[in-house]
Amino acid sequence: MNSDMLEKATRLNQTLFEQFSKAAEMQMNAFRRYADVAMEQAREVAEVRDLEGLKTVTSKQAETLKSMSEQFTQDWKEWQDYMTEARKEMQKAVSGEPSETPETK
Repeated sequence: MNSDMLEKATRLNQTLFEQFSKAAEMQMNAFRRYADVAMEQAREVAEVRDLEGLKTVTSKQAETLKSMSEQFTQDWKEWQDYMTEARKEMQKAVSGEPSETPETK
């Protein structure tokens, strides 16, 4: 009984670590993308020197917002997929089923 509980705890800890690592990586990638967009927008606004430049920047911002909206939607879907996968992996870890790691796929 003790070794069974120890094995389950070990599998659970390993699964938690893998899932938290995956979540942290997803979060950092999203942060980098959005920070890059924000920095680019700030650079473009800083370069505005006249009314024509302002018009150009505002028209580009509309395109950027559309792109950002699409990226938000994609990120949300990736998070939903991640949560589904994490739940399945946690259930496998607790039940004793082998986990589907990249090495076993």
